[in-house]
Amino acid sequence: AFELCGHAPEPTTMRAALSLLLVSTTVDAFSVSGLGVVRPARAATPAMQTIAPERESTIPDSLPSSWTVPDTFSLADLKRPSSSEPPMYRLTLFRSGDAVHMANALLDVIPLEKEKAVEVADTAARVGLSLVGVWEQGLCETYSEELRRGYNIACDVSKAE
Repeated sequence: AFELCGHAPEPTTMRAALSLLLVSTTVDAFSVSGLGVVRPARAATPAMQTIAPERESTIPDSLPSSWTVPDTFSLADLKRPSSSEPPMYRLTLFRSGDAVHMANALLDVIPLEKEKAVEVADTAARVGLSLVGVWEQGLCETYSEELRRGYNIACDVSKAE
């Protein structure tokens, strides 16, 4: 009766196709569409109810005697161990004139080697800023103030992290 490409379908194949067709029309939680892709139907959404037992909460009258509470508390103390070394600051030089003027000012104010002063000044002249060095806060601020006042050089002191 029904032939496909000259071959009659086998009865088991026909039964499987009919079963799938019947199941897909009676089950409303899923819809069959496309080439064997099964998607959940939009109208069917799973729902679940849960019941949780009530929990008794007890608050202790006082802390156990083995607990010690410090007088002061700081998160910084937990992050870094305290050290006797003072914090370090960096001196940044900004473009302020030509490289020769900046290099001469650096050599007059800061004990640097000539090559280092020329390199810092050239970088500041090309890029716009350059790291001169890292020192303790007082020394770094002294160098910065002298460069600003004596040589009209723009620089910045910031904490080194």
